[in-house]
This record gives sequence, C-alpha cells and structure tokens, in this order.
Amino acid sequence: MHPAIPADAKIKKHIAVIGAGPAGCNFALQAAARGHKVDLYEKSGSIGGKMNPGSTPKGKFDFNNYRMYVEATVIKAAEEGMIDIFLNTECDLDTLKKKSYDTIVTAIGTKAAELNVPGYENMKTAQATELLENPELLGEAKKVVIIGGGVVGCETAYWLSFEKNMDVTVLEMLPYLMDGACTANRGHLIYYMKKNGVKLINMAMVKGFENSKVKISRNTHKNVPNPYNTWQPILPKNIENPLAPKVKDEYQEEFLDADLVVFAMGGKPDDSLYYALQEAHAAHEIYNIGDSFTAGRVLEANRAAYNLAVKL
Repeated sequence: MHPAIPADAKIKKHIAVIGAGPAGCNFALQAAARGHKVDLYEKSGSIGGKMNPGSTPKGKFDFNNYRMYVEATVIKAAEEGMIDIFLNTECDLDTLKKKSYDTIVTAIGTKAAELNVPGYENMKTAQATELLENPELLGEAKKVVIIGGGVVGCETAYWLSFEKNMDVTVLEMLPYLMDGACTANRGHLIYYMKKNGVKLINMAMVKGFENSKVKISRNTHKNVPNPYNTWQPILPKNIENPLAPKVKDEYQEEFLDADLVVFAMGGKPDDSLYYALQEAHAAHEIYNIGDSFTAGRVLEANRAAYNLAVKL
C-alpha cells in the first residue's frame, strides 16, 4: 500500500506531462507534491480531457463535480508555483528534446475509431465526444443514429433524447448494450431511453450509407436478446449460462433514416508520441499512462498516475 501523502522525492526531476486528462492531471499533482518541477501540456484550451464531454449530460452532475475539482486543484497548484501549465500547446518530438527533460510522461488518450464503409464521405457525421462538447454540430438534424451501444453511446443517446428532443437510434453489434457497465447504471439508462422512445438495436452491423440512410445488417433470430431488458444482469465472459437459448445467424438488411450519424465506437491507445520519444531517446525516463497506454475508466487512469508518481 502506498501512503496517502507520498514522501518527498530524494532526487528532484524536471518532468514534462503531455495531456491534461485525469491521468496527466493527477500524475502532475502527485509529482509536484513530491517536489518535482512539472510542466503540464494540453493541446486544447481546457483541463480535463475526456472528462469534459463526459460531464455534459445533466445526469452526470456528480462526474462534473469531480471534473471541476480536478481542474480547480490543478489551477491552484499552478498559482502556487507547483506546476507550469501550457494550454493550446501541442508538443512534438523536437520541442520536447530541446527542453532536456529528465522525465517525460505521455497521457494523450485514444484515437477515435471510425467506419470505413461505402458512402461515408457523403454522410454528416461526428464523434460522440466531439458532439457533446460542441452541440452546435447538430445543426438542423432531427434524426440521429449512434453507432456504438457502449456507455458513451448510450449516455449520448440519453442526452440527445432528453435534452435535445432528438429522434435517436442506437446500434450495437454485440448481443448486449453497455456490456460490462455497472448493472444499476445500465438499467437506469436503458429504462429511461425506452421510456423516451430511443430505439435500441443490438446484433447489427453497419454496411454503408445511402441517400441519408444507414444501411445495416441485423440479426433477427428469435433468440436475439431483448435490448431493453434490464432486470437480468449480464454474466461475466468466463461464466456460461447452459440454459441460455442459442442465437443463430439470421441477418437481414434494413435502412434507417439519419440526418446525423454519431460514432461512439471507442478507440485505441494513441501511443505514437510515446514510441517516437523512445526511439529518439528524448529523456532519461519516458512513460505512458492512462488511455494512451490502455483504454479504461477514470479510476484506472488515476491509479496509474498515482502509482507512477510515487515511484519517481
């Protein structure tokens, strides 16, 4: 167990942290508290990373409280001279090498996934995180199709339905929406999406876009799980229910009207800068934490940040 208040560092270092999301911010705070000189870089104009779009829906007020706490704590540390913050600053390899840092920590998140299917270039699209931060991207849209029925996709659907009065459809290729989410949170979102008329379609794949329509291939077998079912918990992947009815492949094509298509398919770690820094030997120590190491929750990002900060 690490102490709640880590001891001062024996060797004080000059550290660059790239990315002011939860991992970057919490690492910067802990490292600065131990006496290191920390420069925190963020390419956007705000602190918080993916916590910013994630706290947009009114129902996420508790998460927004935490986001504001992190932001206020980082700003206070900067005012006290513990951290130097550089917003609207995108760091590249050459810039970081010239600074001669002892340690560089990358925490730049993920690269969002997109679909490469016919007709993509003719469709109005947006990433869910981008839309949550910039609602003006909705324009005149009334019918929205969200591709990806994980937590981000369903929270975006809830927000669009209740706060923007949109006609929303959520597509998920797996048998269950929000698979892996907390049962209580999952049940709450699905219940209210159903109540407000959000259409949920599971076991469906997008095949293309044609004339403002989304072409999908949907499994219509009788044993496909009911996407609105909230009373039955989803079993862990390593537990098989021998009584569960088998689902056969019976796919048929359908077309869905859409003024806007929103991508909520997650992403993969953006570790390109980390490996470029490694190859160039840009610092004595180079680390990669948060979603740019492996996609996860704020909990995992904070844990990785603390564990690294107390060891440097």
